[in-house]
Amino acid sequence: MHIPGTYVLTEKRTIPERLLLLTGPIGAGKTIYCKQFFEDGIFDRDYCIYISSNLTNKQFRAQFCNIESLKLIQNSKFINPYLYNITQGKQRIDPSISPLVHDNKTSSEVEMSRGVNGLSLTLAEIDATLAMIKKLAGDSELNTNSSSTRNRGIRVVVDSLTHLLTLFGEDAVLKFINDLSFLLRDAEAMAIFTLTSPVSNEYLINHLSSIFDGIIEMKIEDHHGTLTRSIRLLSIKGVHAKPSWICFRIADDGSLSFVDESSLVTCTLCGKAIMGKPVLDSDLSFDSQTCLETYKKLAGVYGSNISEIGLPSEVVNVNFFFIDIVSLSDPSLSVKKQIERIGNLNKMISSCETYIKTPKDKIIVPTGDGMAIGFLFNPQSPFQLSVELHRKLRIYNSGKPDGDTMGVRIGLSSGPVFIVKDIGDNQNVWGPGIILARRVMDIGDSFHILLAERLAEELIALKDEYRTTIRYVGDYQIKHSQRIKLYSAFSKEFGNPHPPVKVVDQFYRYECS
Repeated sequence: MHIPGTYVLTEKRTIPERLLLLTGPIGAGKTIYCKQFFEDGIFDRDYCIYISSNLTNKQFRAQFCNIESLKLIQNSKFINPYLYNITQGKQRIDPSISPLVHDNKTSSEVEMSRGVNGLSLTLAEIDATLAMIKKLAGDSELNTNSSSTRNRGIRVVVDSLTHLLTLFGEDAVLKFINDLSFLLRDAEAMAIFTLTSPVSNEYLINHLSSIFDGIIEMKIEDHHGTLTRSIRLLSIKGVHAKPSWICFRIADDGSLSFVDESSLVTCTLCGKAIMGKPVLDSDLSFDSQTCLETYKKLAGVYGSNISEIGLPSEVVNVNFFFIDIVSLSDPSLSVKKQIERIGNLNKMISSCETYIKTPKDKIIVPTGDGMAIGFLFNPQSPFQLSVELHRKLRIYNSGKPDGDTMGVRIGLSSGPVFIVKDIGDNQNVWGPGIILARRVMDIGDSFHILLAERLAEELIALKDEYRTTIRYVGDYQIKHSQRIKLYSAFSKEFGNPHPPVKVVDQFYRYECS
């Protein structure tokens, strides 16, 4: 017999009859998977039993409307344990008797007995059905002119255990599953039981694991607005399985298709398999619109041959603080003095509160005459570090002669970058986020704190104080004819209130032309 996706899950065409537990979150596709398993059984001329406590007979028939009605009636059985429970409850509870006590039992005990009775009647119905199938198979063996039931397989679906547990309680359901498992094994049936995950009850998990022969897991993920579903056979008795995730899709008609990720189209930028519908640009495919836009930015900086570069797979958005020391390469400064200034700058930055408070959530890239620090989460961190450093610099420069003071320029930006390893196996970053921070810094003069548009507008929207300290300077054309909107942060305590010389010069050049 087989289950949907047998070959991709096990690399086998069939598997032995087993009792399988199918787990996964809401929306992962458990019911659709069981529906496919059930329909495959009908078309393979197996006898199929469907057990569900949250479907009516009418809903069951509607769920399998693509199967001919007569074939569905002849080859399947639908059982709702809760309907038995309602019927028995009406018969047993006399409204004239106190609702709190019945036959010397509390109301909770009455409810439990009703639940056990409803599940017991379900077991009796299944046992009778299995006996009927066995009798028909025996009769067909005696009748050499008939082969309609010979070697007939049996398939059972219980969807879902989660709903049964809610209705009947843990003890009653565990007894039901255990008793049912013996009936199904004796009949050599293949069965799938569904359970919504995650399940925090370890007692329940341990008991279920001891009953079932195998576990199938499902998961659902959001890939840039597109839901993708995956499945894996975690384990099964008597079958070697590689518990690797396999992507599957649900067609409009409810049928399943399983896709080996190695056969999927990969994103031109990040190299990941495209699970959903690809974003196309010319003859290139991308996992998302973000990847496409990042690719275009990189192509603007590095040229159209960017697709030929082996790109790393992890893309993250980082908030950058990029700094260097003004005029550090001045020939009048000795190498000793240059080293001293770099050391002093490093000490001041490392003593800033923002730097100390984020020991793990940052990436540091030394640049010789300065450094780039990428903050992974808080967009305020680069700005706050700039302000704290300027205050320390003003104290450091106070009372020193002009030749001994230290000036810095800072560029702030946020954007996507790749996490990469350099030749020394150290963590590094590369991409438009850090490149733009460097470009912005290069525009500034001593004590400028300049910001790219995206980060500036994000901060301005956060707090009123940013609206008064972060101000638009103007547009500026950087390399590769890319124009950016530039902002400057300053107050009496930090920053440089004058527009950068480069911005003023470029403005006059445009005016004169």
